[in-house]
Amino acid sequence: MKKTNNKGFSLVELIIVIAIMAILAGAIAPALIRYIDKSRKSNDVSSCKTIKTAVETALGNEDVYAFLTNCGDDDANFTLITFNPGESTSTATMSNDAMTISGCTEPTTGVSVADVGTLALTEIGTNIGEKIPKLKYTKANKDDSAAACTVKPEKFYAAITAKGTVYVMIGSDTAPSATPSGAKVAEYDSAYIISPECCAAYQ
Repeated sequence: MKKTNNKGFSLVELIIVIAIMAILAGAIAPALIRYIDKSRKSNDVSSCKTIKTAVETALGNEDVYAFLTNCGDDDANFTLITFNPGESTSTATMSNDAMTISGCTEPTTGVSVADVGTLALTEIGTNIGEKIPKLKYTKANKDDSAAACTVKPEKFYAAITAKGTVYVMIGSDTAPSATPSGAKVAEYDSAYIISPECCAAYQ
């Protein structure tokens, strides 16, 4: 009967294999992380476009338009809508945590409904869908050259000017306090501009 040689790997051979695997993992991991981050950013940009479309569609209602653009004629003034990711937009379950509107006042004349604020939130929520999209990319941007702010993304914001222009951005818990410039790199605090022009941090 022929004897089989069941000799396994030697310790040196195992160390060499592990070392090769570690080198390969070290070379592949950074590229994989960059790819995952890019995919998450792309998803968030798509979510911002969904929100922009929802707000612009709601502005098609004359009462909603009169309310959301009633923020003063000064270019520094704007209406700000805060969107909390993952919250329900259903009129039956929507809480104040889902969407909030600030910076504008309800018109005293020219509207046909009693509570235009609720109408605006309902219209926007209906246009978005069942829930406000969740943020996929939640890291603070550490590259100062890529964007003007380096905040940790936590919420979506929509800024609406008196002329009805809608800017959508991603920012921290601190709401943006300046009007977006429209430049590719945002020139305001606490947020990254995504739409209509995407800042460098999300490209």
